[in-house]
Amino acid sequence: MKYFPVAKISQVPEGEAVFLNVNGQAVLLCQVDGQFYAVSAICPHAGQKLYGGRLQGWEVVCPLHRARFDVRNGACTAAPAAESLHSFPVLLEAGKVSIGMS
Repeated sequence: MKYFPVAKISQVPEGEAVFLNVNGQAVLLCQVDGQFYAVSAICPHAGQKLYGGRLQGWEVVCPLHRARFDVRNGACTAAPAAESLHSFPVLLEAGKVSIGMS
């Protein structure tokens, strides 16, 4: 697994999601309760970009059909989506955030 440095910790506000292009993949980097999470930024239901969606606690809400996903593990928590998002490991080091990809 290779880790890609993507942001400074200070660039990801608490309770918000930041859209990133990491190694050619659309990724949402989120900070919730001081923890950082990274998931795919494309809804598997209709291909909608999730970076226009709202982060509510640990869930990102798709702006198109209101599907919900848990950013801690990518799990789909509300229809109409049935598939989970891909989640990525996050590494915090020396004030920077890196995302792991195979």
